[in-house]
Amino acid sequence: MSGTPGLERLDALVAVSLRLARSAPSGRIALARAAAAIDPAWLPSPWGDQIAVELAAAARAAPEPIAPRRVERVLRDAWGTRPTDELDELELEPIAVTPTSQVHRGVRGGDPVAVKLRRPGLDAAIRQDLVLLEGLLAPMGAAFPRVDAGAVLAEVRERTLDELDLEHEAAIQRRFARALRGHRALTVPAPVTALARDGVLVSEWIDGVPLADAPDPDEAAGRLLAFVLGGIGAGLVHADPNPDDVLVLADGRLAILDFGATATTDARRGAVAIEALDAFAADDLQSFADALARLGWLPPDAAAEALALTRQALGELAADEPSRLDADAVVAARERLLAAADALAGVLNALAPSPEDLWPARGVAQLFGTIARIGASGRWLALSQAALRTGWK
Repeated sequence: MSGTPGLERLDALVAVSLRLARSAPSGRIALARAAAAIDPAWLPSPWGDQIAVELAAAARAAPEPIAPRRVERVLRDAWGTRPTDELDELELEPIAVTPTSQVHRGVRGGDPVAVKLRRPGLDAAIRQDLVLLEGLLAPMGAAFPRVDAGAVLAEVRERTLDELDLEHEAAIQRRFARALRGHRALTVPAPVTALARDGVLVSEWIDGVPLADAPDPDEAAGRLLAFVLGGIGAGLVHADPNPDDVLVLADGRLAILDFGATATTDARRGAVAIEALDAFAADDLQSFADALARLGWLPPDAAAEALALTRQALGELAADEPSRLDADAVVAARERLLAAADALAGVLNALAPSPEDLWPARGVAQLFGTIARIGASGRWLALSQAALRTGWK
């Protein structure tokens, strides 16, 4: 990526970020989670080579399950009573283990439930590591001179602490579940709020097949897109649509299971984002520039370059006809983008996203990354416009 000053500064930011990730437990956890969400082949050199090594190392160092006795102690401390006083049954062998938590199957009131536990001591370690984010202020400011780096990192801290709090997650999950109650294509397991604690979350159990094994990948991908983008209309953003946390039910509905990485949004900003997407689809430069300026993302004089660059990168993915979004499509888009390195550097230099848009942007990026990992075809631009406009109706 060297040779273009703006991209050289981005190289420096990536290098500092990797160095911090290696030095802190929470950084290694972030790398392990990223390893499950992205394909290193999508990343350009030299980032891809460096990051692939780090992601592979983090994945190999996956944490051991919490010992059964420790599981019982965590639940007893959380609920102030024996787990058997709250649950009819609890399987002490976890059915899922992640770098931050693990999930057990239980039974409550005769109904199966999922019991999620945060790793003991994780919150204290991450709170301590968040101080290290200060090391990103200078390289982030150099790479994105119009961005308020301090405000962005403050947003990262706040959202990260929310993600650690399973009682907060239960409250957000309840909002999603209520908003999607009776939806024909989407569902969310209802949390048992009476048992929600800072380190414990209990939800109804849902059976289904993983997203990667969906009988109809195109339909499943379209429904996941409707879930993530449609939530913006409801003021709710899911920023981590990981394929491991999405199930396809026997009736074809999609169930979303994890709600740690979420945020609430301002409906007015969502409406302007729809205007920007509609203007992009219509190739209406004036409206596109106006919408981006009102969002504060780009000044009007940078809009033409941004519009042309985005069209060049997306290629057929932004066409009216269905196109396939998979790993090959991502790599092809990456190469088209890097072929215009000077234009890319100019747009990045002018970019100034609001901190409140950080988690929505993360959610959109991971949405399409997840679709690319499973491989699906669709009219992506039209589907996105419809999802943003109609929400979950």
